[in-house]
Amino acid sequence: MGLQLAYRREENGMTIDDIINKTVMLMIFHHEGFEAAGIKEKKFYAKIVGRDSIGLWIENPKLETTRVRDENGVIIPPDQRKHEEHLAHVLIPWGNLRSIVHFPKRKSLDRFEDEEAKAIGHGLYL
Repeated sequence: MGLQLAYRREENGMTIDDIINKTVMLMIFHHEGFEAAGIKEKKFYAKIVGRDSIGLWIENPKLETTRVRDENGVIIPPDQRKHEEHLAHVLIPWGNLRSIVHFPKRKSLDRFEDEEAKAIGHGLYL
């Protein structure tokens, strides 16, 4: 059965599930509205963490946030606010995906440098 599955897979080529937990280049139609999630370019690298009927889930390992209220709901003065970094999963709707580029034989995409495509999260590839 394993051999038959492998044959079918080769015959059908890649599927979207083949890129789960891989770093790929994503090209989107619009980045407007994604800035708060760390996406500021139309072409960037990201680790794919899942998919569903709405779109593709990617990882931002260093999403910056700044708290403006403390645990009691009191406003924190601007000079006392601190930047925090969080691991975040971001949904890119299918309708906004222009293309996905997978590099099956390329190693070390976490250190990949490309003048045209940038990563989100302080220059670290997702």
